[in-house]
Amino acid sequence: MSAGIIIRDNRVLLVHNTKHGLRIEPPGGKKHGDEGWEESVARELKEELGIKVSVKGLFGEYRTHSPEGEFLVRMYFCEIESGEPRVMEPDKLPSFGWYSLDDLRRLCNEGTLVPNMCQAIPEFEKILSPEK
Repeated sequence: MSAGIIIRDNRVLLVHNTKHGLRIEPPGGKKHGDEGWEESVARELKEELGIKVSVKGLFGEYRTHSPEGEFLVRMYFCEIESGEPRVMEPDKLPSFGWYSLDDLRRLCNEGTLVPNMCQAIPEFEKILSPEK
């Protein structure tokens, strides 16, 4: 699986996935056929949020689990080239939000943030400033 990490104003863009109860996660999904990882994440962000992104590099690889199984998720830094995020798949992803480092910690403790994002909090601590 691939996922996009977009940071704006010291906050991370995450989607609210309700497919198996509320899970807050970075936008992304499964690769199609022989599609490359970066191609996959760009396609997923276009499908899920209606934005065109440029992929800037690998953020990290994390293991995660969901009701559909266990997966390796490759998360990539992305920048929005065009468009503003909007709900494109309301049945699966009815909303999204921009989350601070403190929000990530809280959501992880509450159990709504997906495991790969909880594992990535030490990396986010290096690039996001705590709220004052």
